[in-house]
Amino acid sequence: METVSFIRRLLTLIGLALLQVLFLNRIALFGYVTPLFYIWMIVRFDTSMTRTGILLWAFFLGLIIDMFSGTPGLNAASATLLAMFQPGIVKLFVSLDRHDVIVPGSVSMGGRQFAGYLLLITLLHHTVYFILRSIPLGDWTVLALKVVFSTLLTFIFMLVAEHVSVSSGLKRS
Repeated sequence: METVSFIRRLLTLIGLALLQVLFLNRIALFGYVTPLFYIWMIVRFDTSMTRTGILLWAFFLGLIIDMFSGTPGLNAASATLLAMFQPGIVKLFVSLDRHDVIVPGSVSMGGRQFAGYLLLITLLHHTVYFILRSIPLGDWTVLALKVVFSTLLTFIFMLVAEHVSVSSGLKRS
């Protein structure tokens, strides 16, 4: 079972990295809005994963994005920080018994809870990412526009991905 889970995560990492690097990084609406959809993998980590496992997967996902995006360490740092807070953020939106294992999603959490979870986790990641990218901090208005609108676009992409996965009955990983 662990081997299947590892292979599924590895394929997800490769697929999201390719999607982000080959297509989504090319989107720059109005010069401010870029979807950072690769965090979908971190959003979907189940509650049975160890803290070390979550951090390692997120770090390597961010590192791969950085290697092909020319952003030395920005995605790795942002993704790792997001992974550090992901289990706690899940607990904010779902009360878990000690033995409950869930994959965050609209089915397991409920639509409103999942939307709140997605928005908070995306806002956290994008705030860290765009602050790191903007060092030295210059125009706060531009920074705020990038954070808000990129968060909204990524949030919409993730809602669509969730709807497609629920509608098609894709197995969660």
